[in-house]
Amino acid sequence: MRLFIAIPLPKPTEQYLADIIRTLRKPGDGIKWVDPRNIHLTIRFLGDTEGHFVPLISKELSEVARVSMVVICKLGGVGAFPNLNRPRVIWVGLENNVDMLKNTASDLEERMRTIGFAPEDKPFKPHLTLGRVREGAPQISIAVEAISHMKPAEPVRLDKMILYQSTLTPQGPIYKSLFTAEFS
Repeated sequence: MRLFIAIPLPKPTEQYLADIIRTLRKPGDGIKWVDPRNIHLTIRFLGDTEGHFVPLISKELSEVARVSMVVICKLGGVGAFPNLNRPRVIWVGLENNVDMLKNTASDLEERMRTIGFAPEDKPFKPHLTLGRVREGAPQISIAVEAISHMKPAEPVRLDKMILYQSTLTPQGPIYKSLFTAEFS
């Protein structure tokens, strides 16, 4: 099973991000835009995992959620990894109270390591992926120009974590919720 842990977004935030994607999307832009219903804040990617780990992961997820508080953030600027000059991933950042998210991610990271998952190779950077630039994509300077001027400030209420199973299909990933843990 391909698993990850993420914080889902409220419906108004999904709609707001759908509007941003509509603004940025241009025919032939070479970007694979994420379905707004699938946009989430990934806390920890677990990868291919044997099914017998699900109850243990769920227990640890509950413990982390029990000591985590509901977080009210704001959508930050739109950017790209590794940068806007060579974009591979287009994202919206989060601002305000991100230290609380980082603490939750750190606690979860520690607990996942204790049950046998390898440590993450990159530090946690809270962001919401909007799209991925396809290999060999044509010049996307129009999208990059639009991105560099976007400064969303939509408030976002983050109140739970979900253990998801991801099934990759040619039409895009299908996410199935396996366990939900509400923040205190």
